[in-house]
Amino acid sequence: MADVDDWFAETGGSYVVHAPPLAGTTSFVDAVGGTRDGETLLVAGRRGLERLRREALSDVSAVVDCSPTESGGTGSIASPADLTGVSMPVSEFLRSVAEPTLVVDSVTTLLYYADEAAVFRFLSVLTAHIRRQDGLGLFLMTPPAHEEQVVHTFAQVFDGRIDVERDRLRIDAAETDDTPDGWYDR
Repeated sequence: MADVDDWFAETGGSYVVHAPPLAGTTSFVDAVGGTRDGETLLVAGRRGLERLRREALSDVSAVVDCSPTESGGTGSIASPADLTGVSMPVSEFLRSVAEPTLVVDSVTTLLYYADEAAVFRFLSVLTAHIRRQDGLGLFLMTPPAHEEQVVHTFAQVFDGRIDVERDRLRIDAAETDDTPDGWYDR
């Protein structure tokens, strides 16, 4: 998987990560964070801080917790519906870190709690920030949880797509010539 690791270490842009439940996205996110020089921020909408600590994400520098299961502590956002509350610490992170990596876990959760148009605007702003900072954005999404039109509409915000399955991944980023081609074992 050296080609894929090299690509993640050197690439920028924002990618929607299509993954079914239990596909191993935690290990995927941690592995990608470990290939990059900058810091990694995780927006945790699906899993709270306590669960993330148990999963031992070693290459995540900071967490913005907006999960509905947490009781709200220091640095926590009350709900995934509070997109303004989420955007403030994320924007600060993106401004203050060179070559940042941002992981949003997950777009599916945001869409469950907030209006589609608001989530679309929120993601459009974040992806623009990431491009300006030469960063990498990974936005996890569970496509079977949405109507096909929603999946296609949100694809417009991103530079490409990464499909993650339990033992492999595939990158689809038509904009770059050096994108690894085909499925890769993880």
